[in-house]
Amino acid sequence: MEENKKRNYGIDLLRIVSMFMVVMLHILGQGGILEVTESKEAKFAMSWFLEIIAYCAVNCYALITGFVCFSEKDKLPKFSKYMMMWLQVEFYSVLIAILFWKFGGGIIGVKQVIKSFLPVATNQYWYFTAYTGVFFIIPWLNKIVQTLKKENLKLYIVILVLFTFYVTGANLTFSIDVFGLREGYSFLWLAILYVIGAYIKKYELHYKKSKKSALKVIMGLVIFTWCWKIGIGKLTMHVLGRKTATNLFVSYMSPTIVGIAIALLFMFANLNIKSFSQKIIQWMSPAVFGVYLLHMQPLVFDYILKNRYCYIGDLPVYLIPAAVLGNALLIFTLGVILDKIRIVMFHFLKLDKISEKIEKWIMNIRYKLCPTKKESSKCTTPTS
Repeated sequence: MEENKKRNYGIDLLRIVSMFMVVMLHILGQGGILEVTESKEAKFAMSWFLEIIAYCAVNCYALITGFVCFSEKDKLPKFSKYMMMWLQVEFYSVLIAILFWKFGGGIIGVKQVIKSFLPVATNQYWYFTAYTGVFFIIPWLNKIVQTLKKENLKLYIVILVLFTFYVTGANLTFSIDVFGLREGYSFLWLAILYVIGAYIKKYELHYKKSKKSALKVIMGLVIFTWCWKIGIGKLTMHVLGRKTATNLFVSYMSPTIVGIAIALLFMFANLNIKSFSQKIIQWMSPAVFGVYLLHMQPLVFDYILKNRYCYIGDLPVYLIPAAVLGNALLIFTLGVILDKIRIVMFHFLKLDKISEKIEKWIMNIRYKLCPTKKESSKCTTPTS
């Protein structure tokens, strides 16, 4: 019970909301809505407004990891939790591949099924691959944050803003990935966000801002980013005869998108969640990562989700938000229900107990080779 009292249910709620926004992004993008509304001015503007609202979702997830996993003490991450997360990824990757192989009418062969058994090595899910890299350097990332001084906060903010402007501008202007950040789809970018989230937790910066002020920042940055996306396109088309610089602020590394994610972390970390809502959040939170794994399995992403929602672009503009949110809710709900079933299966097979025994065995070997004080952190993974 003591652990539950200390648990920040606002952060758990942000994890849930972020995953819902991830689904929105994929319905709008991979689902084909952004493409089919390209020539329909009002619908294009509405679709991109929804896209920009949701664009910070991945950044939120990475910030949450840093916020939750940071510790002032030198502790090792829980390898058993990572093993359970890896098994969860393996479950969806392999199961869906086998189903497509058996019932997909020759869409894939045995080679693709074998590939599905190696989700990290073959980058089946880019976020999990990048997260794996972050997980194994968490002790060093925490060391970095432990040495950061609060007095230099303003300097850090300036450096971060300049950094995001520089890499985004270089990529947009010269199509050069200056630091190998792959527009934010990388281990290095998640590590940077981890440090930011950990820094916020260390100095409890989320308590310095009210929920109201955080909401104002979110609204201001969303509107600015959206106006830039729509307005600069019209301006450059009129002046230059072609659209340019429209995606300057539409990137995981954009200072406005990063700012929205940080403000969301501030706002949700300060929420006062009632007891009944805590139970719902606690029930749902462990299953939300399964939503990502289900609809982002490469075969599902390419053969089921791709262009499936183009019809939404033909709806009246005022119905587009309801259609996007409704379909996102359907995918999200289905993902949570299926992953709750998976959780029951894993519990029945006692995989959590097996992973803990493997962790103890590994740690015993480590202590024999290099005796030290036995410590392990309570760091939760994106599935917790």
